[in-house]
Amino acid sequence: MCAQLDVSTSGYYKWRGKSRSARDLRDDELTTLIECLYERLNGRPGVRRMRAELAAGGHRVSHKRVWRLMKTAGLEGRHPKAWKRTTVAGERPVPAPDLVGRDFTAAEANTKWCGDITYVRT
Repeated sequence: MCAQLDVSTSGYYKWRGKSRSARDLRDDELTTLIECLYERLNGRPGVRRMRAELAAGGHRVSHKRVWRLMKTAGLEGRHPKAWKRTTVAGERPVPAPDLVGRDFTAAEANTKWCGDITYVRT
């Protein structure tokens, strides 16, 4: 088998006898803890909230590590629904009359007042 995989026999047995690293063991412990918190919080928390919950429990862990562990475990926080603009059903509103007649030039000051609402999100 080692010849077909182009791996030395000694390298295979070294890999097979190798114990798990401290980081892998800690990742397993954190993954179990993350899964428990995820279930307790009804699958709501994302990476930031999960990291805050772990920190409140006394576990120092970075958000990148929490992201990696949650992704590996297949956990994803709930996202808020996209904002949807709604309108009031009913009759069509009557447009305001055009008192200026689309002529915005004035002979003297304070005769015609105009405004701009381009900052309003539509």
